Parts: sequence; C-alpha cells; structure tokens
Amino acid sequence: MSDGEPPAEAPSPGDRPQPRPDGAWSSPAAVSQATEAQFALGSTTASSADELVKVRYARHAVTPIPWMIGAAVALLAAVWAIGWSKAGPGATDIVETSEWWSNIHSVLLPGSEGRLASSSEFRMWTALAIMIVAALSIALWIGRIGRNLRPAHSPFGSVLPIVALPAWWVLPITLGATDAVNRSRGDALVRYLIAFGILFAQFLLLRWPLLNRIWRAGRLPYDVASIVLWLPMLIPWSMLLLSTSFTLLVTGKGDDPMDSAWRPTPSMADWAQNLTHATEAGVLILLVAVTVSQHLGILKDRSEERVRRAAAADPLAP
Repeated sequence: MSDGEPPAEAPSPGDRPQPRPDGAWSSPAAVSQATEAQFALGSTTASSADELVKVRYARHAVTPIPWMIGAAVALLAAVWAIGWSKAGPGATDIVETSEWWSNIHSVLLPGSEGRLASSSEFRMWTALAIMIVAALSIALWIGRIGRNLRPAHSPFGSVLPIVALPAWWVLPITLGATDAVNRSRGDALVRYLIAFGILFAQFLLLRWPLLNRIWRAGRLPYDVASIVLWLPMLIPWSMLLLSTSFTLLVTGKGDDPMDSAWRPTPSMADWAQNLTHATEAGVLILLVAVTVSQHLGILKDRSEERVRRAAAADPLAP
C-alpha cells in the first residue's frame, strides 16, 4: 500500500463471511440436492399430488361390484350346467369318454370328483362353455380390481389370474388319459414330475404374488396372511405327485405299489380335495372383501374430490 492510498476499510460485521453449518455444501451431492429442492418447490407430479391428497385408488377407478355380480351369476350357471350335463338313467345319447371334458374339468375344478360320462354331446359342450365363461368372468373381476390401483401400487389385469389360478399342472397327467394305449412307467413318471414342476412354479411364482396383490388392492391389513390361501393346497398336492413319482421310480412292472416306502394314499387325495375346496372358498371371500373395500374407498375418493373442487372454485367459502 502506497503512502497516498487511504487505509482499507475493515469489513463490517454484516459483510463478514458467516460460518456455515457443519457439513453444509461439503459435497457436490449436497449442492445438487439443494438445487433440485429449489426448482421442485413449484412443481408436483400427478403421483405426488395424489399422495398429498391421500387418493386411495386411481382416478379412472370403477367400482368392481358389477363384475362381482356377473361372476356370481356365471358361477351359479356353471354349477347348474355341470349337474344338468351329468348322465342320468333316462339319457339316450350318453358320451362315455371325452378328453375335452376330462382336461377342462380337471383344470378348472381340480378338487372336484372327476367324471367322464355326459348325458349327451350337446349338454357336454354347453356345460364346458358355461364353465369357461365362469372362469373368464372371475378373471375379469380380478382384473377390474387390479386396474383400480394407482400406478405407484403396481396395477394388474386379467392375464395374471388366468395364468395363476387354473390347475394347469394336471394337464401332463390328463392329456391322453382317455386313449386306449397303455402308458409305460417311464412315461407316467415323466408326466408326474412335470406336473409337480408346474405346480411348484405356479404357486410360488404366480399364485402367491397374485393373492398378495389382491389382498393389498383392498387396503386390508396383514397381507402376509394371504399365504393361507395357497400353501395348504400346495402341500397335499405336492405330496400326492411326489409320492406317486417315487413309487413309479422304485417299483418295477408287476411289483406291488405297497412295497414302496412312500406311496400315495387315499388320505393324501382326500386332503388335496378338501383343502382345494377350502382355499377356493377363501379366495372368493377375499375377492368379495376387497370388492367391498374398493367400492367404499372409491366413493370416499370421489366425495373428497368434489369437496376439493368446490373449495378451489370458491376459496372464500367456509
């Protein structure tokens, strides 16, 4: 500093650099987060807006009650059609065996008593058509429940229940069951092992996630309890298929199946049948509960939305 220059003024307390809080702006990530927060103050996405107003279901959600009524009517029609097509004493055009009936009936009703004879071909095909319509109506009902979910809650449609709920694992066993050709033990063993693989994969990869998502679609608590809707059915069917496979493996042609250390028993079949009926009833109860819960939730969403619109249109209203 030269002699002619005035001395530099000391910085006032307001001009002095203030100490920053510990860790503030200490990293590029912190600066980036602060910058993003400043720009995001005036912008909200549709999902964040839904979160702020506590929207329960999607804005395009529709009450699933009409789908539930349609499925109930189709189920009652299917029950009637099965009894109507059964061969009785006065039947004159009895269909003794039909692979179509055997396969479709086993896939849609795995826990029911299987029968091969029908009173007539017309009644058989009519009953099969009504059964398929009933199954599709349930899938559409579930799909309506799944499409009511908000995008952030993983909505689903009707394809998942079509893949996850029918007993597709019986097809390796029932396909060709009405043929006059005798199966070899190796062929039967492969069929039962494939059936078990399909059963295990379907329940763990498809049915479990589907039932859990249906449970949560109704905003019901304790969604882990959905395990009771598939595990009790999986256990006896797995035992039945695996014990049959083991017996075919350890016994030869002409051997007594009683010589097997683990053989299928009538009690296994009874448990599989009874627990299949129990889980099917449980799934229907769950669907009804979720349908009612969604219906009430959608009504509340619509009512709250009308209140918000009225408040926005007239801000001075009390």
